[in-house]
Amino acid sequence: MYYIPDRSIERFGTCISASQIVVPDTGVAAHPGIVIHMEQNRSHFPEEGRNALSVIITLLMLTSVLPALRGNLLVPLFSIGAMALLVWALEFHQKSAPYSERLELADGEVRYSDSAGRTFAIPSYWTRLEIEQRAPLDVRLHLRSRDRRFEFGKSLNLEERLAIRPVIENALATAKGL
Repeated sequence: MYYIPDRSIERFGTCISASQIVVPDTGVAAHPGIVIHMEQNRSHFPEEGRNALSVIITLLMLTSVLPALRGNLLVPLFSIGAMALLVWALEFHQKSAPYSERLELADGEVRYSDSAGRTFAIPSYWTRLEIEQRAPLDVRLHLRSRDRRFEFGKSLNLEERLAIRPVIENALATAKGL
């Protein structure tokens, strides 16, 4: 999921979709830049899913009773451990913050930051967008400067990566004054 906040004075604080973005060809000084917020798409675990998981856990525990009666005590211990690990992983995933990235093209620079703490800035004049496609469903976006190259858009799915490509190309062209 990505969104681009509109930085114009008239519509400050609103968000627009990628299809509504028109990057004017007026040069770096007149254009305030573009900020792209990218965040990993997360779905919540609904109550119905929790109930279904509880039923599955109960059924697994019931199926481990017969081996326990025969003296195989490791079977119920393994079942309890596996289910506890599954519940812990789901709770940990739900409580953790989703991975997010921020790409800003303004003031002659391309600035990047993500939720892992990585930040850097490169001059926009020497920056170009590269698309790496290893397989039909594996598309990676890279920004390359003279001496640096970094991958961004890791939190986006395939369709979002392809949709954001012309937005970034237009913003880079505007920043270069082309």
